Amino acid sequence: MKNNFRYVTYVIVFLVVNTNIIFAQTSRTDPNDNQGWFGAKLKVDLPSGWGASLDYQARFINDVNMYNGSYTTVGATKKIIKHVELQADFRLAVVEKGTYYRGSFGFEASKGFGDFDFGLRMLVQNQLQDFNDEYKDNQREGYWRVRLEANYAPTDGIQLYVSTEPIMKFGGVRPIDNWRNSAGVKIKVAKRTKLNLFYMYRPDYAKSSYNRLFQVVGLNLDYTLKIKKSNTGGHYLISK
Repeated sequence: MKNNFRYVTYVIVFLVVNTNIIFAQTSRTDPNDNQGWFGAKLKVDLPSGWGASLDYQARFINDVNMYNGSYTTVGATKKIIKHVELQADFRLAVVEKGTYYRGSFGFEASKGFGDFDFGLRMLVQNQLQDFNDEYKDNQREGYWRVRLEANYAPTDGIQLYVSTEPIMKFGGVRPIDNWRNSAGVKIKVAKRTKLNLFYMYRPDYAKSSYNRLFQVVGLNLDYTLKIKKSNTGGHYLISK
């Protein structure tokens, strides 16, 4: 456990130092922004292959100097066969520009090989943007996204991962609206609790006249509960 805390300290220092060194000031002529995403997630594994989650995230933009808003997501999963589960979620985002409502549905397939685990996720999303500007009409958009992820666990307390996820907009100006490329580490810091530190390189092609680039450093605290059904009394218990 002490080694895990030492590893957390090294990673945080690395992220902070590199954030201050490589992040540049944002402008229209240099359309790059560097952001910080920080949050917490509660995941509940339920009997019969069901699962539920509650995720909160605060995001900072303009070189991590400006609070942009909060993102709250409620999700559910259902395993349908050994390596495949269905996923659905609803997200409420209260940000500077307005309030966004987003619903997603899809599936994820995963397969483990020794210390490695590989996953493929496909989602369809529908988003309604309710802008604060009374002169700007609300906007409804649809997306579909595909994520490939690889995980490696060198020890019981540390999990490394990388992922790539193109996000395509139905009727968008480009075939790919934006692209999320991530790398991170999940470190067990307490019972059922992991600290998720990540970096995301996110090119954005949504503008017709120029491209944007978002670089994100993030920190998330993940807590997992496993609920099982007692064989004797039929009661639901928290698994140790």
